[in-house]
Amino acid sequence: MASHKDLTPLLSPKTIAVIGASEKFGAGSLVIENLRTLGFEGTIVPVNPGYTDVLGLPCYPSLADIPARIAIDSVAVVLGSGRILPMMEQAARRGVRGAWAFASGFAETGGAGVVLQKELTAFCETHQIRFCGPNCVGYVNLHDKVGTFSAPVSPTLKKGNIGVIAQSGSVVLAIANSNRRIGFSTIVSSGNEAVLDTVDYMEHFLDDPHTQVIAAFLEGIRRVDAFKDCCVRAAAIGKPVIVVKVGRSEMARKTVASHTGALAGSDEMNDAFFKKYGVIRVDDLDQLLETAALFSQLKDRLPHGNQVGMVTVSGGEIGLVGDLSKAFSFGYPPLSERAEKKLKEKLPAYTTIANPLDAWGSGDLKETYPACLDVLAGEDAIDLIAISQDSPPGMSDKQIDQYADVARAAVRCARGEKPVVVFSHVSGGLDQTIKGILDDGGVPFLQGTRESLGAIENLFTYAEHRRRLKKTLSGDGISPANLEALKADLQMKEGVLGYDDCRFLVGAYGIQVPEGKMADSEDEAAAVALKIGYPVVMKGQSPQIPHKTEAGLVRVGIENETVLRKTYAEMVRNIAAYDPEAELEGILVQRMIPTDSVETIIGIVDDATFGPGVVLGLGGILVELLKDATLRLPPVSRHDARMMIADLKGRQILDGFRGKPASDQEALMTAIVQIGQLATDFSGVITSLDINPLMVLPAGQGVVAADILIEMSPMAHPKTQQ
Repeated sequence: MASHKDLTPLLSPKTIAVIGASEKFGAGSLVIENLRTLGFEGTIVPVNPGYTDVLGLPCYPSLADIPARIAIDSVAVVLGSGRILPMMEQAARRGVRGAWAFASGFAETGGAGVVLQKELTAFCETHQIRFCGPNCVGYVNLHDKVGTFSAPVSPTLKKGNIGVIAQSGSVVLAIANSNRRIGFSTIVSSGNEAVLDTVDYMEHFLDDPHTQVIAAFLEGIRRVDAFKDCCVRAAAIGKPVIVVKVGRSEMARKTVASHTGALAGSDEMNDAFFKKYGVIRVDDLDQLLETAALFSQLKDRLPHGNQVGMVTVSGGEIGLVGDLSKAFSFGYPPLSERAEKKLKEKLPAYTTIANPLDAWGSGDLKETYPACLDVLAGEDAIDLIAISQDSPPGMSDKQIDQYADVARAAVRCARGEKPVVVFSHVSGGLDQTIKGILDDGGVPFLQGTRESLGAIENLFTYAEHRRRLKKTLSGDGISPANLEALKADLQMKEGVLGYDDCRFLVGAYGIQVPEGKMADSEDEAAAVALKIGYPVVMKGQSPQIPHKTEAGLVRVGIENETVLRKTYAEMVRNIAAYDPEAELEGILVQRMIPTDSVETIIGIVDDATFGPGVVLGLGGILVELLKDATLRLPPVSRHDARMMIADLKGRQILDGFRGKPASDQEALMTAIVQIGQLATDFSGVITSLDINPLMVLPAGQGVVAADILIEMSPMAHPKTQQ
């Protein structure tokens, strides 16, 4: 049996008391009118001492006055914030287990509102009242024909398999009134989430047989671990989760002593979280609706790859599709010779045979479309077939007949092995005859070129996650005994780790460090250089100066002892000039790394909400300027590592550029996986790790950590734990 909250009293009640019911236009009347619009088959009980009946229903002065024979499952409270808690007290005495409140004036106002909400939370949790809100427009359950909703419910709202959760009431209204004619199971406005939060509704949707797709609008995630568990379970049972998460521009990350901390803002952590757990993130409500519409019909017919075969009736539209497709990862494979031959037999000689295909031909869509679709369906290189066809309301009967032939051809094609999608290039509706043909045939219809292509991309992304769900590989790490010993040793350290500790830790995870040694004098530095051989690199080491370049503490390409001694003296002066209080740990002398390597950065950041994240970027000392970086949550599989490299805008430099050899990307992937394992092993112990640069040598030669910065978490130190 599920251990989470049973939301039946709230979302599927048989009897609802409307406290604050009224004949006047407003929430007090709309709740009742909406229940009638939905076709609610249960009992509605108005409560208001100012009425004897409301909208033809007997009205009672209070909950206590309702006859005991009427068992109340849920209450809809349309009163002010100061009267919500007293109503909950009355509800508890009647054994009510579901409640919704429209009122604002709680935690969103601060001060006394925060206190009031805490009291409401404590009371409802003590009495196990499933409370929706406050400060929300309510919910609509279309399968059970019930809802407590403070705005008019459109009679065209369609029953289906998409469950919606939004922390914003206006977003719920926008979705409910979109007239998109996609089907919803339940739409919930969660509001302030004083008692029930997004996770509670997600858990309900995961158990609900009527809900097969979950769409959410998130302003924040309150219970990250529980949310993660929901996402993992959703992926396992095949219920896609699609979210709009606002806050992409927020710069809320705390300042840390590493470049990776500056790169990985809180929103990057959100992205990494969603990618890891198979959540599809979209940017706006149009993308949310189009992606949900596609998933609602194709989630059980996922494509095997990400190659599209497209048919349209316009060369101009092909150009538009080509331009917009640059933003996505899927492709349009060339047609086989067999396919080209068949199409030449069906289409006029002036037709350009290519993918995407302009199938206008002679204008006889009834003949050309089925022929073109049959050919694309037989192409092994194609995983999904997309049909571009606008069919707006208001067409003539002749146009409807012509486009109906296209719709029927799409339905016939969809009976084969490949999923089929029809889309229009503009939003604004679909002729109902065409819509009926496509709906009956299980073919999704999408609106808007960019939104439709984005939804197709999201379907490919979800399908790939499902395929790889059972193939996640983590790094080898180190033995449990060695890990505990190393962790115990590092927990005794504070602040920024010294060079030897850094070298030892990353070395334990198989990452090579250049041969070298710390020197305390010019003579010792010269001896180290003589031993390892010129040219060398010199780096001034101080715990108080984590970034050496700005302080003049890095010098490369030192060819002889004279330059070495001069550099040593300069670095000692530079440390004193940059920070008179800085402690000189020594001057590190290292073997020079070959110049045909590529500078990358790899590191760990620690987020207060999501925990550790692994960052990969290009640019070395220019990394913050270029901002070419990507992030994942550990553990990181080899596939994740490969995708991180693919995310980089400048990734082609790793393939070999302007005469440089191709870099060892296999070794880079291994390093990413191992740093992911380190992040998992030392979660809560390390605040940040920054290997900058991690030099990627030519193929087959590995990677080298040229410079390492590790900052310890103060919470891990024994002093903090006392």
